[in-house]
Amino acid sequence: MRSSSPTSSCDSYGSAVSTAPSTPPPELAGSYFLVLHDASQAFLDGLLAKASSDRVLLCKGAGAVKPVLEEAAGVLGDMAVVDDARWERVVSNDNGSEAIYYKTKDVIATIDKKPSIALDTVQCDSKLAPHATMLNLFCEAGLRSIIGLPSRSANTTTTLYILERPPLTFPPFSSTPRSAPNPIANPYTLPSLAEFTRAWAIWDLITLGMIPSELLHSKPIDLRHKPLFYIGHLPTFANILLSRVIGEREVGPRHYLTTFERGIDPSVDDPERCHSHSEVPERDEDWPVIGDVLAYRDEVREKVIKRIFAEVESGERALTRRLARTMVMVHEHDGFHIETLLYMLIQRAGTGMLPPPGFAPPPWPALAAQWDAIPAPTTPTVTLGPATITMGHDDQEPDDLLPALEHDVGAHEFGWDNESPARAVHVGAFRVEWRPVTNGEFLAFWQGPGKDVVDMPASWAQTEDGEVRVRTLYGPVPMAHAKHWPVLTAYDDLAKYAAHKGGRIPTEPELRLFLDAYQVGYEEGANTGFRHWHPLPATAGLQEIDGGRGSNGGVWEWTATALDAHPGFVGTGIFPGYSSDFFDGKHQVVLGASYATIPRLGDRRTVRNFYQHNYPYPWVGARVAYDV
Repeated sequence: MRSSSPTSSCDSYGSAVSTAPSTPPPELAGSYFLVLHDASQAFLDGLLAKASSDRVLLCKGAGAVKPVLEEAAGVLGDMAVVDDARWERVVSNDNGSEAIYYKTKDVIATIDKKPSIALDTVQCDSKLAPHATMLNLFCEAGLRSIIGLPSRSANTTTTLYILERPPLTFPPFSSTPRSAPNPIANPYTLPSLAEFTRAWAIWDLITLGMIPSELLHSKPIDLRHKPLFYIGHLPTFANILLSRVIGEREVGPRHYLTTFERGIDPSVDDPERCHSHSEVPERDEDWPVIGDVLAYRDEVREKVIKRIFAEVESGERALTRRLARTMVMVHEHDGFHIETLLYMLIQRAGTGMLPPPGFAPPPWPALAAQWDAIPAPTTPTVTLGPATITMGHDDQEPDDLLPALEHDVGAHEFGWDNESPARAVHVGAFRVEWRPVTNGEFLAFWQGPGKDVVDMPASWAQTEDGEVRVRTLYGPVPMAHAKHWPVLTAYDDLAKYAAHKGGRIPTEPELRLFLDAYQVGYEEGANTGFRHWHPLPATAGLQEIDGGRGSNGGVWEWTATALDAHPGFVGTGIFPGYSSDFFDGKHQVVLGASYATIPRLGDRRTVRNFYQHNYPYPWVGARVAYDV
């Protein structure tokens, strides 16, 4: 816990201690900070130490705070929250004005003494703000909302946020800093070193904090490599591509360049059929040991990536569009594989893999009660089209080498080869459901009309007594807790569900039109960028709230469009075969973003991901469209 600032004073008058030296006074497991004013980012940032069990209880609105504190005590499982004797008043400073907050005492008195605080008299007096505004404030302060608790009292209109300091947060795009390579604060140009470092932090948290050493050689999914491969793959991808673009020899052991070069995406129907990929050792003992792989990872980060940033900053190396594009590829490749590894690990969550360290386990019952109260859409569907939309953006890789564009970096929006060029596409009239198919809806289909027609989703788990649970990175949870989340399963099975309802899966242009009109982005509160480590219920379709705009819950979405070349498509020469290797009629385009998608990928509207139509593991759902 951080100490109070030098301008703070404490009104607790001291605490009496036990007279029995053999019985030390009990200590709290963590401290609570109750904030009742319109706190600034800097004020909130200064409250909690890193890697602590302390919590901020931030109240927004006007009214008595005791009712929401009582609810918070139940969520936290700690009645200290409503014990007057455990609180003390602190006078501090926020943006030059006096700010009063309350904190629990580090040591509790063990003899009777009249409490200095009476929680019944404490009032919240701050302005209510939209939920998305609060989420942005929290992430910029390095905090995360575990849950927001609205008051259930008729006399108060307040929300109490329970906040933690997680290992990292993703700031909103509006706080993208200006720099020499990025003078206009463009979020889609060359990533900053801070962005690389943030992605490394989440990757290291997953690979070092969630995978026990004895499971490094396990294969949670038969159609993908073991976790150890991916720990070596990310630095190898960076090592090969960046060394090539700067014209220097790769660092590290030479055999790593072939062992860890490229992952696999074999045919689901015939796993022996696979695109070009690395040949990996068959025996566990023939793989490099984890310590050597981590040393190699660090060498690539220091001697290749950080060195390039330092040379560009000093002027020793010119920043060209080709170099910037390669850096973008390396960073976004990391982002895609963060999600790949997680959807693999979730298959072993609760049976070996560990939950994300430093992030509090969700209070499932309290969250589920809130999710049950989310209103249904005003109408089941919305009608869109006819319309002409722009698909993609202009970002042809060969243009990097044109003299007029060679150094045009800061204002440019980079992407992958299948995102370019911009093209006009006509979309006919259609109806589409406001929200993706939920676990509860698909469960009823799977147990009823779809029995023996569709498979049980790989995102579910069945207990020995037949109970269906939903997988999370904290272990499987009861269906009652996750019934409103989008179901994550293969395209084929969701297409059968849609057909049963008299509909179909939307095409890519149709889904793009819907998402452009009604899907919110990260800064508007979307469930991306690890705000949560699980999906949420979708919220779109309430006409009285922002015209129906909302979140899809934090999942990618299937489209009926197969990945293929389009007019003007030019395949990448930096990473040959990135898209074209999968122009096989088996891979469907997916749009959107999951809760584990970095915001840079989640918010760039031109991003197109793709998976095999019968691949059940990725975090992809779907909504139902209808002809009109």
